[in-house]
Amino acid sequence: MTGLESILSQIAGDGQQEAEALLSEARAKAGEISQKAQEEAKEKAAAVIKEGERRAQDIRNRAQSAAELEKRNQILVFKQELIREAVAAARESLENAPDGEYFETLLSLYVRFAQEGRGEMRLCKRDLARLPDDFLARMRKAVPKAEVTISPQPYEIGSGFLLVYGGVDINCTFDAIFEDAYDALRDAAGRLLFPAA
Repeated sequence: MTGLESILSQIAGDGQQEAEALLSEARAKAGEISQKAQEEAKEKAAAVIKEGERRAQDIRNRAQSAAELEKRNQILVFKQELIREAVAAARESLENAPDGEYFETLLSLYVRFAQEGRGEMRLCKRDLARLPDDFLARMRKAVPKAEVTISPQPYEIGSGFLLVYGGVDINCTFDAIFEDAYDALRDAAGRLLFPAA
């Protein structure tokens, strides 16, 4: 082999070694980059999974809260309905009480709302028909300073009565009494029906 061939062979061998060294270095760097990319991908995947789990838990928590709220609302609606029924039953019991009890209730209302001076009690047709003979005397005895008469004319009212003093009407019908006292009756019925609530 000639000197030139020897030099060329030497250069070719050195170039081959250098190329293999560069290729080996490039493979090592590619491996590092690949490893780093895989680690970053794993970290990102773990972060995405963790965020997904957090969101899923938030959704479960909101759904559970909403379900509990709906349950409480349904219980409240049910309780309110039971209370309305209890108040309605109390009113019906008063309206349909035997005559003696019914007119004792009316007398109690009269004592509570009667005023001094001339006035008139107005009753419905049903109550006028069953009015006890001594009711006016009992009214005058219960509130001596009230000069109230009972109108013989029936009025279009439900149970209870109206007291009329000149231009002032005092509505003592059961409709008005129960409406005015509804909140207190509702609370009392609620305590009786649901003592632990």
